[in-house]
Amino acid sequence: MKKLYLTLLLASSGSLQATTINTTQSVILVTDQNQQQVAITQPPQRVMTFSIPLASTIMAIDGSAERLVGMNRSSVSDITEGLLGEIYPAAKNIAADIAGDGFAPNVEAVAAARPDVVFQWGDRGESIITPLKRLGLPVVTINYGDTRLARHWFTLVGEVLGKPERGNQLAQWFDDEITQVEKRAAVVAQEARPRVVYLYRARSGLQVAGKGTSMDSDIRRTGGNNMAQSLPGFTTINVEQLLQWDPQVILLNNFEAGLIPADLLNDPRLAEINAIKNQRVYTYPRGGFRWEPPSQESPLTHHWLFTLFHPHLAQGDFRVRVKEAYQFIYRYDLSEEQIDRILKLSANGGSLNYCTHFCRKQVRP
Repeated sequence: MKKLYLTLLLASSGSLQATTINTTQSVILVTDQNQQQVAITQPPQRVMTFSIPLASTIMAIDGSAERLVGMNRSSVSDITEGLLGEIYPAAKNIAADIAGDGFAPNVEAVAAARPDVVFQWGDRGESIITPLKRLGLPVVTINYGDTRLARHWFTLVGEVLGKPERGNQLAQWFDDEITQVEKRAAVVAQEARPRVVYLYRARSGLQVAGKGTSMDSDIRRTGGNNMAQSLPGFTTINVEQLLQWDPQVILLNNFEAGLIPADLLNDPRLAEINAIKNQRVYTYPRGGFRWEPPSQESPLTHHWLFTLFHPHLAQGDFRVRVKEAYQFIYRYDLSEEQIDRILKLSANGGSLNYCTHFCRKQVRP
């Protein structure tokens, strides 16, 4: 078959790249989240992502794991510990050796995987992007921050994969669901908003999520008062600061394996904190992805947080909401046992009001 040799000026690299393109394929220009135009040969058959959330996003939009040839090693736990491996069994075979510390590319592993396009963070410096461009690869960048930034991730991934309709569909659902929660939370008086702390780290010191983090935007958007909102990013604090804030709700991360509410509830140093005394300590759910960072599951996170903060205002059957969302996002039919695992009933079941809103409804004889 004849080949058409096109010389493309890649705005993202600022240099000329000779690219061989099959005459049956087309080239599109995609504008990424940092306003860089990237030329993508359609349809790309080999996709790679350094950005951890996008592994699950690519699968959700593509409906399979077949085109994903490389991902961050931190994404592996979503497959082995979360539900992603049950939804997409082929995901267990994806190479996860492409990145070192701080998302730095393993150039040899990237070259060996021969990706057609690469997704990378665009707000963490050029040092993690330049090595990829030197390989002549199209690099599409995304940014972290307010969860609503993820809307653009879905449309970008849809464009790159040649499935813009699916990307737009997911983005619209994402917007609609978050806006729905936002409107309900907006009418909650300031004095009725609980004092909340999210612990990004709880074992080796205490780290909280402050300004510029997705956890901060989610807490405030769903009717909570993030006590760390004036601090920058992920900040280390001491026990004395936590005692001074006296949070009414404490949220635990998915990054420290095995962390559960009982770890804090049984800590004598924290005994006088309101959230401890009232057993309002909860670990975030985890399904196809962790629920605290931005992802296609973030609308569920917003509904979950609103229910925790304002249980008397909760509407509908949350388990049905989760089941319907997974059918839409992943085209996957969850079992009741899988919903139990996503919501972490074994860890959260003893915390205040949790079983009332998230456990299976008892069937009366």
